[in-house]
Amino acid sequence: MVSTFINPAIGRASKLGVGFFEDSEPLEYRTGYSETEFETLIRAVYKQVLGNAHIMESERLKVPESQLKNGEITVREFVRQIAKSELYSSRFFDNYPRYRFIELNCKHLLGRAPNDHAEMQYHIKLLQESGVEAEIDSYLDSEEYSNFFGENTVPYYRGYKTQSGRNILGFTHLFQLLKGNASSDKSSVLATYSGLNKSLMTNTPLAVIPLTGPSTSPQFTDINKLVADVLKLNQQKTLLPATSKKQSSTFLVEDEVRQQQYQAFQRTEPIEFISGDSPDDIEIAIRAVYRQVLGNAYVMESERLVVPESQLRNGFSSVREFVRQVAKSELYRSRFFNNCYRYRAIELNFKHLLGRAPGSYDEMKFHSAILDSEGFEADIDSYIDSDEYINAFGENIVPFCRGYNSEPGKTMIGFTNMFQLLRSNSSSDKELTSPNKPRLMRSLIRNTPFGKQKVSDVDAILAKVFKPKADSAAKINLYEAQRLQQERELQQKIEEQEKQISALKAQLSELSPFANIGAAQLNSSWQSAAIGDNNKDNLSLQQQLEIQKTEINSLEAQIADARRFATIGEARLNKWRSRVFSS
Repeated sequence: MVSTFINPAIGRASKLGVGFFEDSEPLEYRTGYSETEFETLIRAVYKQVLGNAHIMESERLKVPESQLKNGEITVREFVRQIAKSELYSSRFFDNYPRYRFIELNCKHLLGRAPNDHAEMQYHIKLLQESGVEAEIDSYLDSEEYSNFFGENTVPYYRGYKTQSGRNILGFTHLFQLLKGNASSDKSSVLATYSGLNKSLMTNTPLAVIPLTGPSTSPQFTDINKLVADVLKLNQQKTLLPATSKKQSSTFLVEDEVRQQQYQAFQRTEPIEFISGDSPDDIEIAIRAVYRQVLGNAYVMESERLVVPESQLRNGFSSVREFVRQVAKSELYRSRFFNNCYRYRAIELNFKHLLGRAPGSYDEMKFHSAILDSEGFEADIDSYIDSDEYINAFGENIVPFCRGYNSEPGKTMIGFTNMFQLLRSNSSSDKELTSPNKPRLMRSLIRNTPFGKQKVSDVDAILAKVFKPKADSAAKINLYEAQRLQQERELQQKIEEQEKQISALKAQLSELSPFANIGAAQLNSSWQSAAIGDNNKDNLSLQQQLEIQKTEINSLEAQIADARRFATIGEARLNKWRSRVFSS
């Protein structure tokens, strides 16, 4: 039974060789550390910042170590002093190319590979203008460092884990920088060149080769198979060693079928409308627009938009404007808006007009707000006039499905969501086999991959399964304690308001004689009204509280009227007194 709780993430980590890092808990400094614990922490900092290179006792930074032990500096400041030391510069700056130095800075100080070439260029410029120390500070003072490590956690390798908003190319790049838990960055083999510069400049992934080390499996690992395992799909034929060719022919046939479903999009070049195209080429572009915008649904000749087609053929409009007119047409509206739930309509708009699935729940709410405030046509314009559409398709490229490709700055959740919207190249969004309900809302709201629960460690799963159930009596006692606490708070408020009511009644009683005189002077009627008790014993505490609030409001209104009449009455009385006593 225990075997059913095997964590697939740990299994994949073992095959890639990152199991050692996956199983290691981050080290965090805590007050009251023993001498042995301090030594473990300090060696962990040296190991991470110096790239697992051996350090002799004579090279250790005694003064910063002493300051850390005495609580004068934090772990982050200790990391800073090591990274700014002559020891670090001599190993990773003096004899290394600049790009290699920046790669290692990202690895040592942020625990990941560089995201893209723009990040490398930023640090190159900073290094040229402000020097090595400013370059080191840019990592340690960054928001990223604070969010992941804070002041007292030793930096650790985290680039092998997917993170929201991070380019997944960094996943493949880390394997170029991290050769295994026993490797050292002070290797003379890698010191003469940058391992990532070409990949970063071309924005292409590197081959994922299993790391060396005790947790590494000797079998071949392919990135396509890794993705297929994660998504439970075999959409691409995996390159296997010769020993794996003993699989049955049935499996190979099924794998080929799945492969063809998704690679049809990958192998198809985008269609671009070019001025001077032949009538046949223009017809291909028009049909491609219908197919994409109408979700591969069949279009009869009588349903085609003759006038917009003619404008495109004659060069009076671009492909983008033709897409806009198809998306705003009654044909599109009747198929994907009038009979669809709102969020399903928005999902399909993303697929048809931007070629991808929604990336987050915020995107869904944004377009829902446009529908509420400006209407259907404004929502269509928000996709077609967006920077994303312009950058991806421009004026004359027919939109195409692109959500299965990784893109800088896009979350991987959109990658998994795309497979829920795009079943195969022969599927149609106008299918009647399933209701037009949204398919991604739960995934987007939870910010988790579609159909997958968050990965948990096998020990955590077993602990949860075998955790003793809480006593029901304890739950009842907890509920009773909360109820009694609420009653005490209500009773305290009632007592406070009772005192306030007594004070207001006394104030009204003092004003009443003068108020009666003033009212008589103005030939107006005034009298204080009494609030009934309403048999409070039969009312709940909350109802008593509300009655008291009503009584307080009434008394305050009466006091305001009484003050007005009392001012007139007191003036009248003083005038009478002056006449009597003066005579």
